[in-house]
Amino acid sequence: MRPLTSLLLHAALGLLGVAQCSAFFCPTCVSRRPTHTINPLRSQYGHERFVLQQQLKNEIELEKIDAIITNDDKELLLSIDNKTTQAQPLQTTSQQTIDSEFYPILALCFCVTLLSALDRVAMSIAILPISAEFGYTETIKGQISSAVSYGYGAAILPIGLAVSVISSRLLMMVGVFLWSMATLGTPLMAVLSNSGYALFPLISIRAMMGAAEAVVLPTMQRILANWVPPEKKATTLAIILSGFQLGTVSAYLVSPWLMDQMSGLDGGAVDIEGWRGMFYIYGIAGLAWLIPWYLLAKDSPSANNNIGRVEDCTETFVNTMIEDDASLVFQECVVENDAGVITKDNRADGNSFNRIQDIQLLVKSAPWTDFLRSRGVWGMMLAHAAKNFELYNLLAWTPTFFSEQYGLNTKESALFSIGPSICGMIGGLTAGNLADFMLVKLSSGDSDNITTETRTNVRKLFQSVALFGPATCLYLLSSLPEQATTAQILLGGAVGLQAMDAAGFGAATQEKAGERWAGLLYSMTSLPGVMIGSISVSVTGQILDRMSNAEESGWTTVFQLNSMVCVAGA
Repeated sequence: MRPLTSLLLHAALGLLGVAQCSAFFCPTCVSRRPTHTINPLRSQYGHERFVLQQQLKNEIELEKIDAIITNDDKELLLSIDNKTTQAQPLQTTSQQTIDSEFYPILALCFCVTLLSALDRVAMSIAILPISAEFGYTETIKGQISSAVSYGYGAAILPIGLAVSVISSRLLMMVGVFLWSMATLGTPLMAVLSNSGYALFPLISIRAMMGAAEAVVLPTMQRILANWVPPEKKATTLAIILSGFQLGTVSAYLVSPWLMDQMSGLDGGAVDIEGWRGMFYIYGIAGLAWLIPWYLLAKDSPSANNNIGRVEDCTETFVNTMIEDDASLVFQECVVENDAGVITKDNRADGNSFNRIQDIQLLVKSAPWTDFLRSRGVWGMMLAHAAKNFELYNLLAWTPTFFSEQYGLNTKESALFSIGPSICGMIGGLTAGNLADFMLVKLSSGDSDNITTETRTNVRKLFQSVALFGPATCLYLLSSLPEQATTAQILLGGAVGLQAMDAAGFGAATQEKAGERWAGLLYSMTSLPGVMIGSISVSVTGQILDRMSNAEESGWTTVFQLNSMVCVAGA
């Protein structure tokens, strides 16, 4: 009777909609989280059959066990299966659609990435009138410009883990509020820093802004996991992240115009560009964004759904694997609890303490030793650090370079800085499509038969272009061409070729670590790169100061150093 009793018990649980044994103690295997899954469509065979299938390979023995189940029992179980299937039709991934409630959230996520880039890039333009007003040295400029990156690097890991236990909607609100307040407070802190408080107030508030902006990618990762089917996530993420690119270009276009309009109206002198007003407007825009977010945003859809539900779910850490997203967001398995409610929790009780325990276990099970012993991992880490050394410098110092080297005003310097950003967008898109095309061609047109060696060679090729290309452009730029247009072309070449690492180490992490640990590996290679990039911005300021009276321009040394770092990273 025991096999039949267990069989009926599992079938009844299937009728109640229990998708996994993780929601109860299984009386047969006496385990909270057995390896098998109770599937209503398989309840005809039941738990006893499933266990015996794992232990017995002899088909004759299985037939004997099946004989225990009488025809009457089979008819009863089939009727239970039919009722279960009718009551809870299984929804395949291909049938899933994005809930209409998500579209306002999608628009707000796009806007917040735009605001994030706008607020960050604005300082590289505003530093010109700020330094003119307060007499900042190049070293001080570097310290102010790098503060945001230091704050971001310090906060990205803790925030990524916090997303697992705190509402994504609430965390995003707190982050945007803090960085908007930091943006509003930047003018006041700049004045205080020039009134005998050294640079501590200004650097602190810029670091706070960078730390607050670290909420954007981890919270969006969790929101997308709750709202968007897996097969539509890449497109949705691309739409949202395009806000970063548009925000960067908008900062170069809009910021000089705003400073012109706010001159003499923001508390500064009439003959000084209105950089204070620019920060006020950007800060107010962030606070205004909070209103629709509060009213419209939700952590997950109102209706129960199976978004992201998979049969063989594996808990892991994930991130967007773009830019410098070093966050580690805990990916939970979708299960169905006793009440038939779909949840992202991997435990039946679903409290934060159990989640923290699961995160600790996952950290312990990660292949740390294998990563640290891998030459490929160290290569990706060096490549990412070299890329950031160059890229952070160009983002922070390009307007200053055009202003100091070619005598351009703030508006002209900002306009000349747009070109490299556009080249970066084109380079990233071109690299991804070209790499995919090459992989298919090298595999004789069969994308399913691409060998590991072929993938590795293609990744190495694009990564080499992404480092040797900028190294060449920056070395040529170190001669300081007479025309600003020539310098713009070389900077555009450097940023555009650097963006081809999207098909280099950026794409290699999943192939190197597998689907489960790709996010962890990307975080390992990103976080050191963020720190190296932040340091490089400060180092550039010190070089420019120390060579201010030398016969050779400090910019020559800066570009030569960046060129050598790119070569070393390759």
